[in-house]
Amino acid sequence: MRTKYKIAVLLAAGSFSLAFSNTTPTIEEESATSSFSWSFSDHNILTNSKDPGDPTLPATNTLAHQTTLGAGWGPLSTSVAFSTKLGLNGDPTLNRNFLLDKKTLSGEWENWEVKLGDSHQELGRGIALSLYSNPAFGIDNTLEGGAVKYRNNYFEVAAFGGRVNVLQAPVAINPVDTLMEGRQVILGGGSISGTITSDIRLTAHYHATQNQIVGKDTNKKYQTVGASLDIPNIISGLDAYVETNVMDWEALAYKKGFQAKPRGYASYASVSYSDLPFKTKIEVKDYRSFIYEFQRPPNLEESLVLATNNSDVTAGRLGVERQLGEGSASLGATYLMGEDREVGAKLYHPVIYSKIKLTDRWDVELKGGYRWMPLKNNLAHASIKTKIKTLKGQYVELELRKQNLNQAINSPLPIREERNAALTSYTFSERFSLGVGYEFMPTNLPELGNHFINGSATYTTGSLTARAFVGQTSGGTQCASGVCRQVPPYTGAYLETAVSF
Repeated sequence: MRTKYKIAVLLAAGSFSLAFSNTTPTIEEESATSSFSWSFSDHNILTNSKDPGDPTLPATNTLAHQTTLGAGWGPLSTSVAFSTKLGLNGDPTLNRNFLLDKKTLSGEWENWEVKLGDSHQELGRGIALSLYSNPAFGIDNTLEGGAVKYRNNYFEVAAFGGRVNVLQAPVAINPVDTLMEGRQVILGGGSISGTITSDIRLTAHYHATQNQIVGKDTNKKYQTVGASLDIPNIISGLDAYVETNVMDWEALAYKKGFQAKPRGYASYASVSYSDLPFKTKIEVKDYRSFIYEFQRPPNLEESLVLATNNSDVTAGRLGVERQLGEGSASLGATYLMGEDREVGAKLYHPVIYSKIKLTDRWDVELKGGYRWMPLKNNLAHASIKTKIKTLKGQYVELELRKQNLNQAINSPLPIREERNAALTSYTFSERFSLGVGYEFMPTNLPELGNHFINGSATYTTGSLTARAFVGQTSGGTQCASGVCRQVPPYTGAYLETAVSF
């Protein structure tokens, strides 16, 4: 892996809203249904980056931009998003002068909800299907088609259908490649749920998917059926959730037609209890041959672990937490164990953590754990965070992290990676803060660099938030909103602003 050089400028404008309503105070319902609102957002990124595969090539300057416009009138609303991507000194054939990314027309009434165009869809806990947005990685997967939902006090019915629509020019520093070039995915499905009692809810869902190569026939077909049971407050403080899914799929084989693949199974369950001196939560998952890309299932792991296997793994995690000293401190632990059948090894991961309020002005958080797969790999990790209040409205924060990763430990050429990081920031007021970061990677090859230093600043006033960054990072696992991926090292600077009205 070679160092990736980037200079980036990010500009984002939030939303503007304006509402008009009937001024007659006695006609409240008519006023509410005739109110008008509109919104505008804009996001830009200008990069100057070296090719990570060949840093001897000239830097490429790229401008990526997306604008979203929205309007609403009573129960009806609409929005449209369009983008531009220009390689200012790169290959002009890769430029995108105008892309219509998303368009939505929706209406919501007391019992009905209708959406035409692009919408996010999820079944259960995202195991069977999850089309979602994650701006940190430039992800915005939607269903381009139609969706309808009917609900009353006793049950809810939903149906949807269309094609998967992904961003073609995501505005992000480290976008995820959705691998949708040259193909389209058609899917349809729905769910029905009802209340067994005032608290217990039973849901059944189904969806079918076809993967098509552009200009050719369908080459993969999927069908998934599942059910979930949500039981909050079984007794005081006790909550439970269970979900299971079964998937049949087949793929087109050369000169043989469609061939059935192993049936997939995916289940998840959790139980939590809080009415004891300590809080307890148990989670279990069991995924078997469940190979489907448009999902975001629970993975049970720490954010520092890149959990890529969501198709063939069984695991359980027990977590307990106890408040100490009249709430001035807490002590907790989790223990994960399971089997990763994709790697062919057992896995174990105990973690212990504590939060301590030393004084009225000084808080400390400690965390450490050890994850290992016998004869495959192991990871030891520890961190300490502290926050100290100084002057009125001001405080300093410090975080120290250490990780030791050993991979391929049963091979003739084992791989070792050591990461050390120190991050500190000082908040001068609710508007302004400065930060400095340092990473030391002693196991890196010299050409990759061993020392990474960066600085940052954040400024907030009224509707404006701005963040500046300059320096280097070592890359590695990055997680945001339940999505984790490996990101390359980074050297450069960027300015990000967000404005909302």
